[in-house]
Amino acid sequence: MSSYTLYGTFLSMPCVKIGLMLDLCGLAYDYKHVNLRAGESKTPDFLKLNKWGQVPVLVADGVPMTQSGATLLDLAAKTGKFDGTTPAEKQQIREWLFWEADLMYPGIASTRAQRLFYNGAPDVIAFFKGRGERALGMLNEALTGKEYLVGAQPSVADIACFVTAAYAGDAEISLDAYPAIQSWMTRMAALPGMKTPQDALPRPAA
Repeated sequence: MSSYTLYGTFLSMPCVKIGLMLDLCGLAYDYKHVNLRAGESKTPDFLKLNKWGQVPVLVADGVPMTQSGATLLDLAAKTGKFDGTTPAEKQQIREWLFWEADLMYPGIASTRAQRLFYNGAPDVIAFFKGRGERALGMLNEALTGKEYLVGAQPSVADIACFVTAAYAGDAEISLDAYPAIQSWMTRMAALPGMKTPQDALPRPAA
């Protein structure tokens, strides 16, 4: 059995994606909190794990993996879970993952960060919020009449988008206008092993 250690922080949406994927696949893992404010991701030891000094890092049997989208795809390939069943489905899943990283994640995560952590200027917040709302509109359209983004079963694309959508409230974006997303999120929340994203990773002791 593989041995996994996840380096991350509960505040990071990409870290949550990896933690939930491990949970949904039934993979046990050790967790190491990385204090970003204290600069722990920029230490020489951490930079040996990730040259970019970012979380998450998932170490699998001593080999570090970085970038949440790439790590999700790797875990799907290794476990055979939350992956496509045909080459066409696998390609669509990759497309959705890159789309989420390009438009949906920045739109919601950057709005959230500017509001909660950086005291961002109103025009900056409005710019990112607009991207988030645009992404949610596209996602809602794609999910209308479908249970999941690709094929008949949930995939890593659903996991990535689900986590990001779960933080829309932090970006002051209501999901009321997106009924297909709401129904899909209910289905995702009911998956065996799923946790509320905000509670998916341990919080450091005060």
